[in-house]
Amino acid sequence: MRIVLSILAIFFLSSNFNIYSQEKKINFSSKESKGITSNSRKLLILWNNVVFKHESSLMKCDSAIYERSNNSFIAYKNVEINENDSLKIYGDSIHYYGDIQKAYIYGNVSVKSNKINLNTPSLIYDKKTKIAYYTNGATLRDLEKGYKIESQKGAFKTQIQSVFFKENVVLTHEDYKIISDTLIYHTDNQRSDIIGNTEIITNNSSIYSNKGWFDSKNNNASFKGEVILKSKDQKLFADSVFYNEISGESYAEGNVLIKDDSAKIIIRGNYGIYNEKTDSIKVWDNSIFTQLDSSDTINIYADQFIRYQDSLKELIICYNNVVINGNLINGDCDSIYYNKTDSTLKCIKDPIIWLDKNQVTGEKIEFKAFEGEIYNMFVTNNSMIITRKDSIHYDQIKGEQINGHFKNNELNILDVNKNGQAIYYTSEEKDSLINEINIISCESMKLHMKENKIEKIKFYSNPDGKTLPLEGNGENVYLDDFKIISKRSYQEKKVVEKGDSPNGR
Repeated sequence: MRIVLSILAIFFLSSNFNIYSQEKKINFSSKESKGITSNSRKLLILWNNVVFKHESSLMKCDSAIYERSNNSFIAYKNVEINENDSLKIYGDSIHYYGDIQKAYIYGNVSVKSNKINLNTPSLIYDKKTKIAYYTNGATLRDLEKGYKIESQKGAFKTQIQSVFFKENVVLTHEDYKIISDTLIYHTDNQRSDIIGNTEIITNNSSIYSNKGWFDSKNNNASFKGEVILKSKDQKLFADSVFYNEISGESYAEGNVLIKDDSAKIIIRGNYGIYNEKTDSIKVWDNSIFTQLDSSDTINIYADQFIRYQDSLKELIICYNNVVINGNLINGDCDSIYYNKTDSTLKCIKDPIIWLDKNQVTGEKIEFKAFEGEIYNMFVTNNSMIITRKDSIHYDQIKGEQINGHFKNNELNILDVNKNGQAIYYTSEEKDSLINEINIISCESMKLHMKENKIEKIKFYSNPDGKTLPLEGNGENVYLDDFKIISKRSYQEKKVVEKGDSPNGR
């Protein structure tokens, strides 16, 4: 057994010796040299055209101290490492250890390839892994794109041409700036991988994210993880955003929310598109438009929302299956057009509006509203307003056109034009019990309203009417097209539109 152990020990020792002996020594040349001994160390001083060669690397300097015993040297002034034809490293001095193939470079360090320049006060270059490290800050410049990247720490993987930046990372270009915790830049395809909290500042907006990539060559980017895009007056929130700098368009997915602080507007949906150049927005799928106001908050549900503006107007369009839900106003229609510039809101295709106890119908209903306050209402073609009087009686007003005027968001005056008709009930003042029904028709009429009740009416152009006691034939009289329509949610409306509920409403 002892013999076997002795043989194994000799084998391992000889193997280690062979491995060590196989380490390639550094070759050198210079025009002048001198050998010295310092602290029992034998050193060789070299100067005048000093060149070191170790494996595939060529290193040049003005002067150097070479120590053969540990296969290392210290080079001074005009230091240059030529790793290959496409990569060179420069510095004021270098300490190179041949056995571990590491170079410690100090003073005005520069790494140059055919695509980038990297400058730093000091650098560690590992020849085995082909990676250059720095910890004292560096600036990288892209020679083709003309921008720079700064960071406190970093690593340049020279074989795959990628740079890892860490701490206080800033990428600066004439059209944008990226500020990040961590960033990986690929010099071959000019793509930056974003890791950690990142802000991208363009000419028109700022983007915040903690994961994604930015393609400088094709001018597009993808961001994930609580993405926020800020423009002049708006903020876009989403789970992920794909951004194209050339078109200025951002495509958003997942929990999309667009907030306009100037207009007190919030738009939500599962998908969205924002164009910073045209300042336009499109949001769809489970989308909600919210108008915030101190007196009333209105939610509008629709299949999709579009917001755009030009030099003359700003429009918000709510497309298909629209449902309005608010404290003061509720509604149901196919689409809404809101012109923010002149504060005009148009409900089209089978519109129904509920204002407290009033149900308004017509071919088109239009409002003048500003900052949550309604000023005017215009109802055209087969217009009708039905007001619940009690559990079974309804006041009814009908005409070709009805113009409503509001006071404190309540109907104040109604102007009925062309083919005006009215059925309304009156009651005893002492007990408020309904005792009469009034049936009137005329060319036009003006109704004064108070607390959503008809206070008085003026009739124009040959009025024809009658008043009947609320008994016998005078009870439950309705105008043509009278219909009480129940409110429904957006989800209920979508079910009907899909044909799942053939009876509809």
